[in-house]
Amino acid sequence: MRTPTQELYRINTFLMPTTFIWNNQRFTPIELIDLQGVSVHVAGVQKVVKFWLSDAEFLPMSTSGSTGTPKVWHHPRARLAQSAQATLKHFGLEPGAVAVLGLPADRIGGAMMVIRALVGALELYLVEPKISLDLPKTAIDFIPLTVPQFQHLTWQEGIKTVLLGGSAAPVASCPEGTEVYVGYGMTETASHVAIRRLNEEVYRAVGSTRFSLSADGALVVRSPHLGIKELVTNDAALLHNDSEFSIEGRLDFAINSGGIKIHPEQWEQVLAVEGIRAAIAPLDDEVFGQIPVLILSNQEQVAQARTLLNTWPKNQRPKQYLLLAQWPEVAGGKLDRRGISLWVKSHQDRLCLL
Repeated sequence: MRTPTQELYRINTFLMPTTFIWNNQRFTPIELIDLQGVSVHVAGVQKVVKFWLSDAEFLPMSTSGSTGTPKVWHHPRARLAQSAQATLKHFGLEPGAVAVLGLPADRIGGAMMVIRALVGALELYLVEPKISLDLPKTAIDFIPLTVPQFQHLTWQEGIKTVLLGGSAAPVASCPEGTEVYVGYGMTETASHVAIRRLNEEVYRAVGSTRFSLSADGALVVRSPHLGIKELVTNDAALLHNDSEFSIEGRLDFAINSGGIKIHPEQWEQVLAVEGIRAAIAPLDDEVFGQIPVLILSNQEQVAQARTLLNTWPKNQRPKQYLLLAQWPEVAGGKLDRRGISLWVKSHQDRLCLL
């Protein structure tokens, strides 16, 4: 007896089969998983397709480790299907729509793109997951990207929708006709549960998802269509209503300076708008407990950063900076905040006044 998701897949593929394109060749799901000697990123796709066509009920998926020790989550098939359907509906992706996968399928972002293709009978191009993607020379309806991939993207006509995830999104201009969105989600939610446009700050719920705040200001997610009754995140949020919110930063990344909570991501985004790549990390202080330190990758941006910082509230303004050319990262291009905090602590002899 088929499960509901398997029956949905059977109906969709009867109407218009899912197609995977790799090395300029087209494959059905069965043909793809039968391929031998494939590259590592295609082998990852094969594993997800095999799971989807099997009777297995749970898909194991590791977290990135950006906020702690990586964990393995076992996602129910129904949650994956509902998440895929919600995305397909939200972005109007009909059977036959063209999508590109440039993310590793052993992470939730890549795995969900494979499942969307299977549920929605899409045409999915498989390209090597690297920072500078080799995009197919064709019109693209949908492509999920990490922020580093977005920043290195060679734009071409015909890219309709870009979905960003993985870290704080930059403010950037895009070619006319291309819409760029930022997703809010985590491994536990099987992809995004809210979306915002690149040039906006307010996230809006996807599907039946609704939001509230915990006593300490953390965002709480309730998503009936995903089977999530209550998920307390570690994100400090400003709630506009039960389906709209803005993120202020992660609670565990907040810098407590003399009782004032400073959210690094919030101020880093202010600098990013002005073209300054910066991070803000805590440093232990005998008087204030912690103080914020500015990390820059370019000496030439110090003067510009100093001018901008003079407009910030004094009790949230970094007074010192460090230069670091290569920043520590975890999977998906996310900044390794614990790594950079440890680096600041061990390189206090390099601190310079702003």
